[in-house]
Amino acid sequence: MTRSKKAIMHLPLLKWLVIEMAALVTVSLLWLFESRLAGYSAFIGGLIFVIPNAYFAHRMYRYQGARHARLMVGNMFRAEGVKLALTAVGFAAVFILMEPVHVPALLFTFAVMVVLSGVLRFLIQPQRQL
Repeated sequence: MTRSKKAIMHLPLLKWLVIEMAALVTVSLLWLFESRLAGYSAFIGGLIFVIPNAYFAHRMYRYQGARHARLMVGNMFRAEGVKLALTAVGFAAVFILMEPVHVPALLFTFAVMVVLSGVLRFLIQPQRQL
């Protein structure tokens, strides 16, 4: 086996997060043309996606390599559970504590962020770890 095939690959998570935040700010600024409430609601809707997703990525890619396979699988299930819980708590907090809320902006931005995350999986290639 050549040396290049043995290298550990990792995802550039910081680049991923920067792209997501740039998209979130852009979509929120576009919603500002509707109203200030819509822009604010859109930003909150995007944060409801980005924050749990960043937590998941941090926990999931904490360990690398075959020696840590058991830790990685355990972390994956725990991190996914916490991510779903954080998303549910985020939506609940917005609908309970934030009044008024522009629901179409909130949900549309959340949906855009979900789709963007799926697209980024194909666009951002893993890089060789040094």
